[in-house]
Amino acid sequence: MENQESLFYSFIAQKGWELHDFYIDIETGTTDKREGLKRLIEDAEQWKFDCILAKELSRLARNGELSYKIRRVLEENRIHITTLDGAINTLEGNMDKFSLYAWLYEEESRRISKRIKTVFRQMAAR
Repeated sequence: MENQESLFYSFIAQKGWELHDFYIDIETGTTDKREGLKRLIEDAEQWKFDCILAKELSRLARNGELSYKIRRVLEENRIHITTLDGAINTLEGNMDKFSLYAWLYEEESRRISKRIKTVFRQMAAR
């Protein structure tokens, strides 16, 4: 987390932006039952900030439905999203691949889940 915070502080300083808050969740990105995400969405709906900065889209959501929920909230409230990996940057009109990344991260999550379940089955069989 320290490394990620350092990356954010550096990026924000380079852009001359002001930081409203950090929204941190340790839980899986496949669910919207995360306190930090709930607070982020509530603050977005109250227009407490004008841009979300994320390391990558998967840090916000690894579930297509949740990705689109976040996208809808942001669009309805005219809030931008920028990812440090450069994949999404609505400030520069770069939203073309949002759907692709949402799908990729959901698929990655499914593959990880499947591998973990396989490992547990193998351990139980032993």
